[in-house]
Amino acid sequence: APFPDTKGKPTMQVLNADPKIGPGLLRIVMQPGDVIARHFHAGQAETLYILEGVFIDEGTAYPAGTELSVEPGAHHGPHTTSTGTTFLAMFTGNVNLTDFKLSAGVEQLEAIAR
Repeated sequence: APFPDTKGKPTMQVLNADPKIGPGLLRIVMQPGDVIARHFHAGQAETLYILEGVFIDEGTAYPAGTELSVEPGAHHGPHTTSTGTTFLAMFTGNVNLTDFKLSAGVEQLEAIAR
Protein backbone atom coordinates (compact mmCIF):
# COMPACT_ATOMS: atom_id res chain seq x y z
CA ALA A 1 0.00 0.00 0.00
CA PRO A 2 1.31 3.48 -0.81
CA PHE A 3 1.29 4.85 2.75
CA PRO A 4 4.42 6.72 3.92
CA ASP A 5 6.27 5.26 6.95
CA THR A 6 4.41 1.93 6.68
CA LYS A 7 5.92 -1.13 8.38
CA GLY A 8 5.24 -4.51 6.82
CA LYS A 9 3.34 -4.94 3.59
CA PRO A 10 -0.35 -4.05 3.87
CA THR A 11 -2.17 -4.50 0.58
CA MET A 12 -4.80 -2.19 -0.82
CA GLN A 13 -7.48 -2.83 -3.42
CA VAL A 14 -9.25 0.25 -4.84
CA LEU A 15 -12.95 -0.58 -5.12
CA ASN A 16 -14.07 2.95 -6.11
CA ALA A 17 -12.01 6.07 -6.82
CA ASP A 18 -14.71 8.01 -8.68
CA PRO A 19 -16.68 10.32 -6.32
CA LYS A 20 -19.29 10.88 -9.06
CA ILE A 21 -20.59 7.34 -8.52
CA GLY A 22 -20.15 6.98 -4.76
CA PRO A 23 -17.73 7.27 -1.85
CA GLY A 24 -14.07 6.40 -2.28
CA LEU A 25 -13.73 2.79 -1.16
CA LEU A 26 -10.63 0.72 -0.39
CA ARG A 27 -10.22 -2.86 0.84
CA ILE A 28 -7.08 -3.07 2.98
CA VAL A 29 -5.44 -6.25 4.26
CA MET A 30 -2.84 -6.08 7.04
CA GLN A 31 -0.72 -8.97 8.34
CA PRO A 32 0.25 -9.34 12.03
CA GLY A 33 2.84 -6.69 12.88
CA ASP A 34 2.01 -4.36 9.97
CA VAL A 35 1.78 -0.69 10.97
CA ILE A 36 0.23 2.26 9.10
CA ALA A 37 1.63 5.45 10.65
CA ARG A 38 -0.46 8.06 12.50
CA HIS A 39 -1.99 10.32 9.85
CA PHE A 40 -4.92 12.49 8.80
CA HIS A 41 -7.02 13.23 5.72
CA ALA A 42 -7.46 16.99 5.28
CA GLY A 43 -10.57 17.09 3.13
CA GLN A 44 -12.46 13.88 3.68
CA ALA A 45 -14.13 11.86 6.39
CA GLU A 46 -13.13 8.21 6.73
CA THR A 47 -15.33 5.33 7.85
CA LEU A 48 -13.68 1.99 8.59
CA TYR A 49 -15.57 -1.30 8.71
CA ILE A 50 -13.66 -4.30 10.04
CA LEU A 51 -14.40 -7.44 8.00
CA GLU A 52 -11.95 -9.95 9.54
CA GLY A 53 -9.50 -10.12 12.42
CA VAL A 54 -8.80 -7.36 14.93
CA PHE A 55 -7.89 -3.85 13.81
CA ILE A 56 -6.06 -1.69 16.36
CA ASP A 57 -6.27 2.13 16.18
CA GLU A 58 -4.53 4.29 18.78
CA GLY A 59 -4.24 1.21 21.02
CA THR A 60 -7.97 0.36 20.92
CA ALA A 61 -8.90 -3.02 19.42
CA TYR A 62 -11.83 -3.24 17.01
CA PRO A 63 -13.00 -6.79 16.18
CA ALA A 64 -14.72 -7.91 12.98
CA GLY A 65 -18.13 -6.28 12.61
CA THR A 66 -17.00 -2.98 14.15
CA GLU A 67 -17.31 0.41 12.45
CA LEU A 68 -15.38 3.52 13.34
CA SER A 69 -15.58 7.00 11.82
CA VAL A 70 -13.01 9.77 11.61
CA GLU A 71 -13.81 13.43 10.84
CA PRO A 72 -11.85 15.30 8.16
CA GLY A 73 -8.56 16.60 9.56
CA ALA A 74 -8.68 14.35 12.66
CA HIS A 75 -5.40 12.60 13.41
CA HIS A 76 -5.72 8.84 13.86
CA GLY A 77 -3.50 5.79 14.07
CA PRO A 78 -1.17 4.21 14.11
CA HIS A 79 -3.16 1.32 12.67
CA THR A 80 -1.84 -2.08 13.70
CA THR A 81 -2.98 -5.67 14.11
CA SER A 82 -1.74 -8.65 16.06
CA THR A 83 -4.08 -11.15 14.32
CA GLY A 84 -4.12 -9.82 10.78
CA THR A 85 -7.13 -7.85 9.59
CA THR A 86 -9.15 -7.01 6.51
CA PHE A 87 -11.20 -3.82 6.50
CA LEU A 88 -13.01 -1.41 4.23
CA ALA A 89 -12.02 2.26 4.26
CA MET A 90 -14.73 4.54 2.87
CA PHE A 91 -14.03 8.21 2.15
CA THR A 92 -16.65 10.95 1.78
CA GLY A 93 -16.42 14.70 1.30
CA ASN A 94 -13.68 16.00 -0.98
CA VAL A 95 -12.70 12.47 -2.06
CA ASN A 96 -9.06 12.13 -3.07
CA LEU A 97 -7.49 8.76 -2.36
CA THR A 98 -4.04 10.39 -2.22
CA ASP A 99 -5.14 12.63 0.71
CA PHE A 100 -2.91 10.92 3.30
CA LYS A 101 -0.73 13.18 5.42
CA LEU A 102 1.56 12.06 8.24
CA SER A 103 0.78 13.47 11.68
CA ALA A 104 4.43 13.55 12.79
CA GLY A 105 5.34 17.17 13.43
CA VAL A 106 1.97 18.52 12.27
CA GLU A 107 0.19 17.88 15.59
CA GLN A 108 2.87 19.83 17.48
CA LEU A 109 2.51 22.81 15.13
CA GLU A 110 -1.29 22.72 15.51
CA ALA A 111 -0.94 22.70 19.31
CA ILE A 112 1.39 25.71 19.23
CA ALA A 113 -1.03 27.59 16.96
CA ARG A 114 -3.85 27.06 19.46
